[in-house]
Amino acid sequence: MRYWVFGVAVAAMSVGAGAQNSAWGFFGGPGQASGAGVQAADGSQLLIKCDKPGKKQVFAVVVATTNQARPLPSNQYESFPVTLRMDDKPTWDDNWRFNDKFAMAVDQGNTRSLSRLLEQLADAKTVEVRLKPIEHSIYNTKFDVAGAREAIAKVYSDCGDKNPLG
Repeated sequence: MRYWVFGVAVAAMSVGAGAQNSAWGFFGGPGQASGAGVQAADGSQLLIKCDKPGKKQVFAVVVATTNQARPLPSNQYESFPVTLRMDDKPTWDDNWRFNDKFAMAVDQGNTRSLSRLLEQLADAKTVEVRLKPIEHSIYNTKFDVAGAREAIAKVYSDCGDKNPLG
């Protein structure tokens, strides 16, 4: 969990880079913990990052401004539903990993929530996220994600992994 918090703090301080109309800020760099992030008007953040370089190390995380699940050790989580909408496209439901203020999309084992997210996110201008943790209130937030394709490519390159978008 401490890695997530570090990445969140750094992402919040980063200045947008990359594509001219990009809302994304970057932190870290090649061969180290790195990522890209955007911040919503409500203070929540959407990050695509890796805590250490290597294959299958990239994940996406929404950092809420309130607790979404029980705080657990960094290698533990609870699965809860998430509803997503890119621009004016139909919503879709997924299942993400929750821990404290974090909801995470990953590609591990049989889970492919990260791939589904990135495929839709790449060319979107906005993404609406609805976190639905059991025992907590539904949490809604919206991010400006223009420039996501370039941000995704940079994160995968910096993390030393193959970009699933090609």
